[in-house]
Amino acid sequence: MTESTYTTPRRTLSLSDRFLLLLSVVLMGYAMAGRGFAYLGFPPLVVGEIAYVLGIVTLLRTGCLVAVLATLPGVLLAITITYVLARTLPFIGMYGTDALRDSVVIVYGGFGLIVVAMLLEDSSRVRRILCYYNNFLTIFIPALPFIYALTYYYQAYVPNLPGTSVPILDINNSDAAAHLAGAAVFALIGFRRATKVWVALWLAAAIMVVGTSRGSLLAVVAPIVFACLVLGKVRQLAGIIVAGTLIFGAAYVGEMTFTGGYPEPIESPDRRPTPSQIGENFVGIITSKGQGEDTKRWRLDWWDLIISDTLFGDNFWTGRGFGLNLSVADGFQDTEAEQLGRPPLRSPHNVHMTMLARAGVPGLILWTLLVVSWFGFIGKAMLTARRRRQKHWAHLFLFIACYFAAMLITASFDVVLERPMLGIWFWCLFGFGLGSVMIYRYQNATSWQGHQVLAERHPDPR
Repeated sequence: MTESTYTTPRRTLSLSDRFLLLLSVVLMGYAMAGRGFAYLGFPPLVVGEIAYVLGIVTLLRTGCLVAVLATLPGVLLAITITYVLARTLPFIGMYGTDALRDSVVIVYGGFGLIVVAMLLEDSSRVRRILCYYNNFLTIFIPALPFIYALTYYYQAYVPNLPGTSVPILDINNSDAAAHLAGAAVFALIGFRRATKVWVALWLAAAIMVVGTSRGSLLAVVAPIVFACLVLGKVRQLAGIIVAGTLIFGAAYVGEMTFTGGYPEPIESPDRRPTPSQIGENFVGIITSKGQGEDTKRWRLDWWDLIISDTLFGDNFWTGRGFGLNLSVADGFQDTEAEQLGRPPLRSPHNVHMTMLARAGVPGLILWTLLVVSWFGFIGKAMLTARRRRQKHWAHLFLFIACYFAAMLITASFDVVLERPMLGIWFWCLFGFGLGSVMIYRYQNATSWQGHQVLAERHPDPR
């Protein structure tokens, strides 16, 4: 594997560059502190909304407002945002800020347009973003095992934000799973040097995360396996699987021999990252047996009700709008979350069902077309780059696609895109992929020789 290390270039920062730096800090705060960071500000104007307003100003200053709509995914995103706003505004008088809060599942897509505009204004920001992300991983992966253990197992000892009941550190396992997948693929493609210590800390965090959720297990494993197959690392992947199976088998036998097995947890928060629990999570993904069947049945029953109410009911065209608490209206309250002092559940544990329930069949179709067109846009560019032997571009598109897929997987099992902690990450990644492909196409169409966005050689800090 050819190694490429991204280090932050030094140059004078423009106003757009300063916003990009601010946005990077916001994303890092969401990843490392979760809800504790999201509540900073002056409610309802908190850190995410403040960044959104500044981003819109930055978008207008770039002069690229029309250019961001030059692709099919960009146009579909603008249409989808407009449609969601049309299904939100009529309900503000009835539900107040709850309507706006529910709409961010799509309205945060504006961050994607902002990122596209900044990349089109200055193509060197592709490399700058990769530098920021590499620096983020330098801090995030070593810290994650300790932060996650603290927030998940010892949350009672974590202080709350002044004047609130929100812990200053509160990381969602689904969010962590998506970031772990992105970090692993970033290292696999050679954009970062993965030392033994870094890999060990990544594994420690991954074991804790996948041991608590089946969706997290799938979100971590699936993108990494796909990346290995695309990169032709089948032999290495097979070796990892064999070694992992042997280690897991030995740990499982040891657990059964010396502890008699791990008792079945009553609630999801009672799950611990033991070999038997990880095995149960894997069994739960591929079969209808194992622990957590009550949770799975709860989700499926709710999704069946939503399908019946829209596809075969009165809300086919309009959905039920944004603002209504769907869990209360449908009788599927999450008592477990309420007992833990978390905000009440408002939407089903599936972003696709959220769109169907709130925006009807037209909303679901727009959402599906948006996601499919984006993957098609990225996939076509990746294949073109591979055919032209432009390795760094091909690897970049693979990284973006796998990271985005990890977020979509978690969003299919948990309420994550409806919240800023991963929702803003998701849409920024959407825009980063879109803008990168647009720059790549322009570079090839004009035989751009004066400046390479992704240099074939990168300085080695060693």
